[in-house]
Amino acid sequence: MDISVVSEIPFPIQDVFLAMRDHMPELAQYMPNVKSIDVTLREELDGGLVHLVNRWNAAATEIPAVARPFVDPASVYWIDHAKWNADELACSWRLEMGFMADRISCTGVTSYHTIDTERTEMRIHGELELDLKGLVPRLLLGKATAGIEKFVSKLVAPNFEKTSKALTAYLEANA
Repeated sequence: MDISVVSEIPFPIQDVFLAMRDHMPELAQYMPNVKSIDVTLREELDGGLVHLVNRWNAAATEIPAVARPFVDPASVYWIDHAKWNADELACSWRLEMGFMADRISCTGVTSYHTIDTERTEMRIHGELELDLKGLVPRLLLGKATAGIEKFVSKLVAPNFEKTSKALTAYLEANA
């Protein structure tokens, strides 16, 4: 299933790109659904590339109330594997879920484009795929996969939108 989110950030492209790449943990305070973002790896590579691995820890409020007694909030997270390219003003990424990591694949590219000297367009394009083989009866597999992908994408896309709002709030607070 395709994921596509386009946002306008009212700041210059270099500020937007560097904030997303270098200050991601500081954005968490502006995201009500995220408890924290921890950088677990930062590697400067040849050609101005930066490899980052960030662990996003979901806020306890993201766990449905009925499930809270049974779900350890520490297990509700995702890991963002990202390669940042300053020359192309783009980031290729792969998300690894804290649950069903072997059955959920989410990959994509975030690119940054100048609208004018004070505005940037952030384009997030990705692909979400689920592998439910062995979990769902074969006759229901296609329908179940499509339904769950649609449901998960409705959760993922708003998170990308919240990220752009958090980025704007962070940049405004630090202007």
